[in-house]
Amino acid sequence: MERRRVVVKVGDEVPQVGTLAFGIVDRGTNVIEVRPTSLCPLSCIYCSVNAGPRSRNRWAEFTVEPGTLLGALEDVVRFKGVNDVEVHIDGMGEPGVYPHLTELIKGAKSIRGVSVVSMQTRLYMLTEDKLRELANVGLDRINLSIDTLNPERARYLSGTSWYDVKRVMELARTALDLGINVIASPVWLPGINDEDVRELITWARNAGLGMGKLPPVLIQKYIPHKRGRKVKVRVMPWGEFWRELRRWEVELGVRLTMSNEEMNIHKAPELPRPFKVNEEVKVHIISRGLIRGEFLGVVKPLRNDVVYDRVITVVAKPELEELLINSTVRVRVIENDHNIYIGELIIK
Repeated sequence: MERRRVVVKVGDEVPQVGTLAFGIVDRGTNVIEVRPTSLCPLSCIYCSVNAGPRSRNRWAEFTVEPGTLLGALEDVVRFKGVNDVEVHIDGMGEPGVYPHLTELIKGAKSIRGVSVVSMQTRLYMLTEDKLRELANVGLDRINLSIDTLNPERARYLSGTSWYDVKRVMELARTALDLGINVIASPVWLPGINDEDVRELITWARNAGLGMGKLPPVLIQKYIPHKRGRKVKVRVMPWGEFWRELRRWEVELGVRLTMSNEEMNIHKAPELPRPFKVNEEVKVHIISRGLIRGEFLGVVKPLRNDVVYDRVITVVAKPELEELLINSTVRVRVIENDHNIYIGELIIK
C-alpha cells in the first residue's frame, strides 16, 4: 500500500461543511472558521492536530480552491443573518502557506455581513510586502502563535531547525505599523516555557500588541489531544490556570483575559444537521481522509446547497483504499457535533 502523503485539491464538487480538515466550521456563533489548507511546514512538539513534516498519522493533506471556499462562505454568512460576522482563517495547518490568501481575505471582507477578518498564524512565512498586501485587502487581526522569544527554545518547540522567532517579532511590528492588530497567542507548557510566557507578556505590551483595544496576549492552556503530539508536562487544571493568569495580570500590570462579549462573540443561527447519529447514508468516497484509516466521502444525493450538503469522514481499514476510493458505499453516522461528520463503513 502507498504510504506517501498525498495532497488533495478540493474544488466545487466537494461540499465545504462536514470536516475539520478544510472548509467551513460553524460552532453556532457569529465567528465562522474558514480552513483553506491543512499543510504546515512546522512540526511543533505539542501540535494538537499533528501537522507538519514529522506527522506519523497523516496520509493526506488538503487545499481548497479560493472560489469554492468563498462561494460557500457567502452562503453561510447569509444563513447566519447577522451583520457582525467574524471570519477567522485557521485550520489543521498553517494558513500563511495558502497561495491564495490575499484573494481569500479580499473576498471574505467583501461579503455583506462580514465585519472582521482575522487569521491564526505563526507569521514566519510571510514578508513585509505580503503583510502590506493583506492589510490593503482588509485583514483586521492576526492571532500570533508564538511560545517564546528565546531563539533556541523556539526552534525546539517548533520542531524545526530553521524557525527564526526574531524574524517573527519583526513581522509582528510590521503588521502593527500597517494597521493590522496583533495578539500573541502562546501555548503555556508548564515546566518548559513558564518564564518565556512572562517575557512574552512584557514584550507584547511594550510592542503595542492589542492596539489598546484588546489584551496583547491571550494565553492558551496546553491540552493533550488524542491524535496530537504529546509533551511530558503536568496538565494544569483549569482553576489553577485562571488563578495564575490573574496573578500575572496583577504582577505585570497587563490584562490577559477577555470575555466573549468584549470580543463580540455571540450566538448566531447554527447550520442545520441534515443527518442524525446512527442514520445510514449513501456516501461516494473521493479520497483518503486526513488521518490514516480515514476516507473522505460526499453524502449523496447532493442538493447543491451549502447549508445542507456535507462531506463525511469514513473510518475504515487502510487496506481497503483501492476498493473504496471512487466507490459508493453505505455508512452509519457515528458523530455530527457542530456538523463535523464521522461515519463507519457498513459491511454486509
